[in-house]
Amino acid sequence: MTEDGYFFIMTVVYKILKKDGSIQDFDWSKVISGAINSGATQEEADKLATAVESWLSVAADCDGMIKSYDLHVKVIEELKQINAKVAESFEAFKKPEPQ
Repeated sequence: MTEDGYFFIMTVVYKILKKDGSIQDFDWSKVISGAINSGATQEEADKLATAVESWLSVAADCDGMIKSYDLHVKVIEELKQINAKVAESFEAFKKPEPQ
């Protein structure tokens, strides 16, 4: 709180460090749609998003950066606790290789 009684609200924009070295803004919709496309219900996807958000707040470096691999591992870990069948489907998905 400032001396005049105001609070500062800080928002962190998480950044994803991709395998190829590029950096992207974190996109919650990719986590949620990936879970739903793997068979999760909306409730399960929301639970996943909440768990990942809590983890990101401590796992990201001081600049809000996280490696895509670490995020992928965490999503699978959380999905296994929420719905093992969905986790298996999510883990089996492979992005097509760029041409």
